[in-house]
Parts: sequence; C-alpha cells; structure tokens
Amino acid sequence: MIALEEKFLVNILYRPESEILNGVDINNINFEKLITLTSGHLMLPALFFNIQKKKAAYLFPEDFIAYIKSIYAINKARNEILLDEAKELSELLVKNNIKHIFLKGTALLLSNVFEDIGERMIGDIDFIVQHKDEGKIKKVLEKNKYCSKITGHIKNPKTVLIPKHLPRRVNKNKKIAIEPHLELLCPGWRVVFNSKRLSSAFKENIKAIKTPNQSFLFDHCIYAFQIPDKGFFIPYHGHRSIYDIYKLDCKKSLTINNIKKDIFKKHFFLTIEKFNIFDLQIPYSFWSLCHDKCLRVLITLYSKLIFNNKFFVLILLPCNKSLRKRALNKIKCHYSNKSLLNYTYRWLIG
Repeated sequence: MIALEEKFLVNILYRPESEILNGVDINNINFEKLITLTSGHLMLPALFFNIQKKKAAYLFPEDFIAYIKSIYAINKARNEILLDEAKELSELLVKNNIKHIFLKGTALLLSNVFEDIGERMIGDIDFIVQHKDEGKIKKVLEKNKYCSKITGHIKNPKTVLIPKHLPRRVNKNKKIAIEPHLELLCPGWRVVFNSKRLSSAFKENIKAIKTPNQSFLFDHCIYAFQIPDKGFFIPYHGHRSIYDIYKLDCKKSLTINNIKKDIFKKHFFLTIEKFNIFDLQIPYSFWSLCHDKCLRVLITLYSKLIFNNKFFVLILLPCNKSLRKRALNKIKCHYSNKSLLNYTYRWLIG
C-alpha cells in the first residue's frame, strides 16, 4: 500500500505534467506529511525543481512553495561551491601526479546527469585513488591543510585490510568536506563490486576532471544503496537513489537480462516495482522466488559473518599476499617492542 503523499511525490518526480494527479485527490493531501516524507529522502530540492518544470505550483499552498524554494536555493548555491572546490581539488591532485576519479553525487553533477545542479543533495566530495597512492594522498592533503578529526593510530582490525576510504577531511578555508576512497565497498563485499572496474580509467592520463562512465555510475548507485545502506537486508527504498537511476537513463544497464542475473539489482527494482517508474517487467516464478529468498538468507548470514572483522582477517591472511604485507607492516610499525605472540593475543581479545 502506497501512502497518498508518496504516490503524489512519485507522480511529480517521475511522471509527465499531464499525469501528476493520476490516482491522487489533491484535497486529501497532507502537505506536512509530504514535506516530512520528501525531506527524509533528501528530495526537497528535486521536488521544487520538478514542480517548477511541470508548472504545478498552483497545486500547493504558497508557504509550502516558499519553504521548498528556500531549501532548493541553499542547495544550489552549495553545489556551485562544491563543483568549484572539486575542480580545485582535482588541480591539486593532478599537480602532484595522483590519478583520481570522482564518485557518487559529485560525479553525477560533474557528468551533467541533472538538468539543474540544485536538484541533488550531496554530503561531501567523494573521489577514489589507486591503492599505491594511499601514503601519497595523505601527505598531499595534510600539506594542503585538509585535516581529519581522527588522529593517531586507529586500533581497528579493519586497518589491516585496505579500507573503503580514508578518514573524512576538512579544510578550514573550504566549505565542503572531502572523502578519499581506496575502494568502493567494504572488504567482504569486493567480490561483488570493486575498484578493478576502474582500472582502464586509471590507465588514462588524467589531466582534467575525471568521472566514471554511465554504466559504472548506474552499478555503483545500486550497490551502494543495497549493501552499505542496507537496502538489501532491510527491504526499503530511497528516492534519492531511484532518482539518480532515473536521471542516468542508462539504457544499456536498464535491461531485463542485466538485472535478473544480479540479485542486488533485481532486489532494487523489485522493491520499487509498485511505483511503476521504470518500464521493466521482471519475470519471476515460484521457483525463482524460492531461489532468491534462499540466496537472500545466505547473503544476510554472510554479512553477519564478515562484520566479525577479526575472523574475516584471519580467514584471508593465508591466501592474500598484500594483506599479509599490510599486517606485517602494522606489527613492525606499532608493535616492534612486543612479541608477535603477545600482539596476536592482545589483538584477538580486543
């Protein structure tokens, strides 16, 4: 059952002007609930943009339009600053011979996915560098006054593994925080999606702003929502992710064959099938539903297992050379005056 306010929101965001009131009685809309719902999905700027584009302001109270217009204006001004600071950051990294590729919301803005830069709400500037540049990026950012609130050695078994991203950094002379990534997902999920997808892009000479192709942006959007944001494990939907996919309009990726063979993509689109946003009829039978249900249970159990980071590290150590090297370096740097046995014991007991 879709709430009336959400049905109205879906019509405004994804339907043509002539279909905005389909299945909706405007007299029954609770505009306070609509504000709360839209804000929870980080979609107030996109709502205002689409109301203006589809000439639908007459359907709303004046104070409603005034409020979301102010949110949109603030967000647009912030995104203009974000784009300027992303370009400045890119110039700094190019100057220091650090290959980098922007990700997530920043990449979508830089790729001109949206008609208006005020549509998308973005937290920080996400970008990825190669594993070999981990030490270099830290030095360059510190030298240029990008500071992290996290100082010193972090006593976390995950530090033995290549982390998904380095600590978030802020420059007091900038408005937007940055988040340097080394990977796309946490260690246990890299079998699904990892930075090797960007290997060809990293081989190119990056002398200007670099963003991934549409197919990558499509996949990253879905996997980021399904795995780190737990959309796969706690079935729910997020209109910001849906809107990103909708705006990407990636016809090569948005096919039945591509979606039905990937449990995460399939789950994403089945969850939002009730909104009828995408022209997809994903076939399923009793046996396919049983198969997907069993697979979801197994993946959920796997997720609980890999959250036990120490167990996960011990499993990987014998078969992962780079992991062993990082582990030995960690022991050498921080536990040179202790025996390996003592370190292992302390590490295991936490």
